[in-house]
Amino acid sequence: GSEVRVKRSVKVYHVPKVGEMDLKGKVGVLKQYVGSYKGKRISANLPYQIEFSADDVVGRNGKPVKFVAHLREDEFE
Repeated sequence: GSEVRVKRSVKVYHVPKVGEMDLKGKVGVLKQYVGSYKGKRISANLPYQIEFSADDVVGRNGKPVKFVAHLREDEFE
């Protein structure tokens, strides 16, 4: 639930209504750490699941589009 800010240039291509988006400087909410499963450590290369809100993209309901991206620990602060 902590707020994090992306400090590196990370491009994602799965945001609805946007072809390519750079996450550098965007603020998101840490949703989940997926580096462990049922108490055992797994080798996830992008273990942090972070939820972002694309304020400049409006969805069907008139609200900003929300999307999730998986990042490494050194890509955000």
